[in-house]
Amino acid sequence: MDTRLLTTFETVAERLSFTRAAVDLGYVQSTVTAQIKTLETELGVRLFERLGRRILLTDAGRELHAAAPELLRHVERTRDAVVTAGDPHRAQRGTLGLAAPESLCSTHLPAVLKAFQDRYPQVTVVFRPSGRQGVLDDLASGRIDVGFLLERSVEVPGIEAVEMRREPFVLVAAPSHALVGSGRVRAADLASHTVLLLDSGCAQRHLMDEELRPERTRPRTIEFTTMEPVKRSAAAGLGVALLPAATVEGELARGELVALPFTSKSAKSATPSKPSLRVFSVRNRARRTGPLVSLLLDLAAEHWGTPPH
Repeated sequence: MDTRLLTTFETVAERLSFTRAAVDLGYVQSTVTAQIKTLETELGVRLFERLGRRILLTDAGRELHAAAPELLRHVERTRDAVVTAGDPHRAQRGTLGLAAPESLCSTHLPAVLKAFQDRYPQVTVVFRPSGRQGVLDDLASGRIDVGFLLERSVEVPGIEAVEMRREPFVLVAAPSHALVGSGRVRAADLASHTVLLLDSGCAQRHLMDEELRPERTRPRTIEFTTMEPVKRSAAAGLGVALLPAATVEGELARGELVALPFTSKSAKSATPSKPSLRVFSVRNRARRTGPLVSLLLDLAAEHWGTPPH
């Protein structure tokens, strides 16, 4: 099977449009149409249903769409392995796919990716901002080579998780908030205030839930799907929020937000204590990862002060 045809199929399947796929691939539309027809002829099945101006995947198309990413990655890994065996310097070339949640995309990863780009300019990095389940799904399907997660722990069958760093959290509020100036703040003190939360699918939300649960505290809550509106709303005085310290450094420095002296339930003394999560690198155990993954993780370890992998 010609991998060019498979790449074209994947693009059409993702976009569900021959026109948009042609733009993405830099082809004229007739080339995309001809390649899909060639692939359908080669396989002996129809891959798309054409409904007027719309197209949909057939059952056969859905099967190929599920398998195509891993097929393409396998071809790429094999090509890299063969080329690298003949020329070790080619280990620093190729394509690297990775994904991470929003909080890491906006804080710790940009500096690592910039350093990686500077050191290995011939590597193409395909980066997918994604939530926890998206990262795990992309690893399982072969869409990415490595992911990063911000969690308390990662115990998922078939996934190799390695702790890379600790990430402290801070309880923040607007300078005018009633809790600013308190000697210390505990979960029970939030009962009469509004707590700004991310949706239930993320580890940050679970962390706040754990803080509130032992106190049986049920404050007013407002949920958001992304972090930026949480920060903006907290700065506007809408409520308090428990967020990764690195994501609010700018707002704290500018005085838009204030860090409250929060005492975590896990603290063994009355001294204010920041709850925390851990940053993990995650890989699919069933897949052979090439040298590019090791190069990236070693560079992340340099930046984050963790042992090389």
